Amino acid sequence: MSHCRIILDVDTGIDDAMAIIYALNAPEVELEAVTATYGNIDVASATRNTLQILEAGGRGDIPVASGAARSLTRPFSKRGSRIHGANGIGDVEMPAPAAQPVETWAPDFIIERVRANPGALTLVPVGPMTNVAHALMKAPDIAEKLKGIVLMGGTIWHPGVPGIPSPVADANFFNDPEAARIVLQSGADVTIVGMDVTMKTKLTAAMIAEIGEKGGGAARYAMQAAQFYLSAYQAQYPGIDYCALHDPLAVAVAHDPSIVTLEAMQVDVECVGELTRGQVIPDRRKTGTTVPNAKVALEVDAPRFETMFKAAMLAR
Repeated sequence: MSHCRIILDVDTGIDDAMAIIYALNAPEVELEAVTATYGNIDVASATRNTLQILEAGGRGDIPVASGAARSLTRPFSKRGSRIHGANGIGDVEMPAPAAQPVETWAPDFIIERVRANPGALTLVPVGPMTNVAHALMKAPDIAEKLKGIVLMGGTIWHPGVPGIPSPVADANFFNDPEAARIVLQSGADVTIVGMDVTMKTKLTAAMIAEIGEKGGGAARYAMQAAQFYLSAYQAQYPGIDYCALHDPLAVAVAHDPSIVTLEAMQVDVECVGELTRGQVIPDRRKTGTTVPNAKVALEVDAPRFETMFKAAMLAR
């Protein structure tokens, strides 16, 4: 494990809220700023939810920047979410935020922070990659000035997310494949934490109950929301008895990559295919001509991560 200064880029639904709390409480992580985008919910709601979770966690001082409201090429028309609720956090009511987002647009905020701290910051995008793509297009130099990008998105072997046309795509890459392609081709040190590993990490009803009883204010709100999340998972995946810890796992990998098994791959994202838009396409041909552009997580020590997650949720 190493001390890790991160900018967390979120579309704050329920697992994003848990990722924020993990980043606040994990002893090796210093959460420098949070940027918000659309995805699980519209960007205004994601920004509000982010401010609310930070304030519930006693860290309303951390700057929040609001960013992209839609993908690079397509409009965003989603209202509420079957998985995350009408307000994005399982319809849990939280106090209205006291703070406002900073005035700087999130991609510009990312550029400013990275240029001011060369080599020091890890960017952890856990929603659509649109904010990050805007930043990399405007300021390609930040690809080398970042310590790395650890993203939640994609899948190689695991089936994709239900409810979208592509059977082997996750929601983050499907929501903006062009942005995901820009990030993967940017030259940054990219680590992909996708559904191959996130679906193996389990938040059970028993864990939700324990954290809800013993955790701090933000964790208690998140566990109320997690009950909604678990019910949504059970409706979506017959017979499942847990919900997955997608976004918190990406934060954990940023400071402790040893919890996953990584393989360097040459990867791209399909942006056109009728059945494959948003799908990660790895070139694993053994020709000696492929040039890896990302490290892809293929296995995870789920019990160790679940212990780390629980400890962060219970931290006061």
